[in-house]
Amino acid sequence: MGAEVEKVILAVDDEPINLDLLEAILTSEGFYVEKAISGEEALEKIKTIQPDLILLDIMMPGIDGYEVCKRIRADTSLPYIPIIFVTAKHKDPQDLIHGLDLGGNDYIGKPFNTTELMSRIRSALRLKELLDKLVKTKSELSRYVSLSTIDMIEKSASGEMLKAGETRDVTVLFSDIRGFTNLSENMDPQEVFEMLNLCLSKQIKIIEYYHGIIDKLSGDEIMAIFEGPEMAENALRCGAAIVEMLSGSGDSLNKDWVGVGLGINTGPVYVGSIGSETIKDFTVVGNTVNMAARLCGYAQKFQVIFSDYTKKFIRDKSLVYQSAGKISLKGISDPIEVFELMQNKLEKK
Repeated sequence: MGAEVEKVILAVDDEPINLDLLEAILTSEGFYVEKAISGEEALEKIKTIQPDLILLDIMMPGIDGYEVCKRIRADTSLPYIPIIFVTAKHKDPQDLIHGLDLGGNDYIGKPFNTTELMSRIRSALRLKELLDKLVKTKSELSRYVSLSTIDMIEKSASGEMLKAGETRDVTVLFSDIRGFTNLSENMDPQEVFEMLNLCLSKQIKIIEYYHGIIDKLSGDEIMAIFEGPEMAENALRCGAAIVEMLSGSGDSLNKDWVGVGLGINTGPVYVGSIGSETIKDFTVVGNTVNMAARLCGYAQKFQVIFSDYTKKFIRDKSLVYQSAGKISLKGISDPIEVFELMQNKLEKK
């Protein structure tokens, strides 16, 4: 078993004597200490050293401790870092509440008791270790369980998305490479894998940008779900962005591999776990999904086709589309009117 990695603590205080005291205490306890004498310096150092914990003074000239804490929590590029306020501003409960609301983890007053300080530091570091393990576990889990399953379960648990066993309106997008079977028939399997992975990864980035959730990746096909008041607009703009990106791809993608067709439909879906006792996938099912898939099959190369149901949810007048007539779809008794998104006339947002 290797030696334990030395934890890095960033101490922030505008009084050098306070920093020297903290450094002396913490180094004697086996921590490595970085120091910053201002909020500005602290924010710069955090980007480079990414400490395991921050001891943060509140009353500093310039950017005070509250603002430093607020900016750290707003920076999504940073990992979770516990923040303990070390301050004389600890007697007023409103000050404590304000700091905790901004994302602080704990308070300790000046002058502090060394034993109490170390106890609070170790408690905060234990929490960080648990959260770091959770992130690592999620990363490992994503190798065996679809990211959509993990993402949808998390959103369901937090109330951000419909829960299992619930029915709600969503917009479903399918994207599929035209003629994939013929394209891959005479290609080396490794080349097929590389081109397919590149094409899918480019689309996934766009889907995530427009707040879509990847529900399935099946061969050359992607199924994504959009929720919320702007779900139809987000799905349509996503489709237009995918077409624009792939049709303008350079040498990174073989031109025969970029010819996607997209189908979009809106309506009620049922959310649940599908599979066995040992293997399950969290997904959405229903006629809304089936129709989106069939619209995708109808769409031509670089064409975004959507249903009248989706059209009813459009509020954004900058989206330009036209009727593509009535078509018959398998499993639907009467022909339905479908619409084509006019990407070349779509206003940028």
